[in-house]
Amino acid sequence: MRNKTTKPNDGKATGEDVCAGHALGFPMRAELGFLPIESITLDVFRCLCEVYTTGSAQPWEIAMKEAEEKLGTGEGPVLVARVTALLRALRSERKIGFSYLSVGCQHVSPDELAVSGLLKAARARDESALERGLKLALDGPQASVRTQFAVRALASLQLQHTTSGADIHADADSHELQKQTVQSLYLH
Repeated sequence: MRNKTTKPNDGKATGEDVCAGHALGFPMRAELGFLPIESITLDVFRCLCEVYTTGSAQPWEIAMKEAEEKLGTGEGPVLVARVTALLRALRSERKIGFSYLSVGCQHVSPDELAVSGLLKAARARDESALERGLKLALDGPQASVRTQFAVRALASLQLQHTTSGADIHADADSHELQKQTVQSLYLH
């Protein structure tokens, strides 16, 4: 699913400039209280999904550039590597593809929401929510050690880039993220 508009993604879609996320009624990052590190991670995730969809290296280059601009040349590539490790682990265990939107789109697809909730649970060290999140993200009963390690490693990196622990203990925790469901299209 790609947001083809060239206009700024401020969430105020009008007329023919409605993006796919808006058209499908997906929630917006601001409504979900995304932290800056969560937004960067989501955009990197989207770029890497695009790499798998197109086979092009250009989205990978965009992911590296965005991550380095936001986190620096030391941490940016580490974020891309950890998101890659998570995406590879999820793809190896998941029976169906991912729904995802374009980089910068302010809406969040159901699969992106599931992965975001999973990472939030791992950052909060909420094992029960982590287990439920893995089941939701994988559409299956048991996650491998590889997937669990990838989730924890990425969540640990995200935790280093939060300004406070407030996101972990907020009322809109992973339970709220998991409650939101919307129709989705699976592309690959």
